[in-house]
Amino acid sequence: PKTAIVIDELIKSITYEHQITTIINTHDMNSVMEIGDNIALLYNGELAWTGNKSEVLASDNEILQDFIFASPFLQRLRSAALAKGHQS
Repeated sequence: PKTAIVIDELIKSITYEHQITTIINTHDMNSVMEIGDNIALLYNGELAWTGNKSEVLASDNEILQDFIFASPFLQRLRSAALAKGHQS
């Protein structure tokens, strides 16, 4: 994970410094949430979902939920984000 964090920071730095678009293909949700501004999910070769970081946590797309929230930690993160959104 430490190396991935360094790589994520390097990608962000280069992207912003040179004002370029980067496209990352990954299954690492930490990287997705750290780097991604606009996120797309491909499923069986088809575009299944698009959105931004905050929309990932609030989406009701079943394919996205099954992929991202399989981990208990991310299920708790999503629940906390949704609860916070309802308090506003």
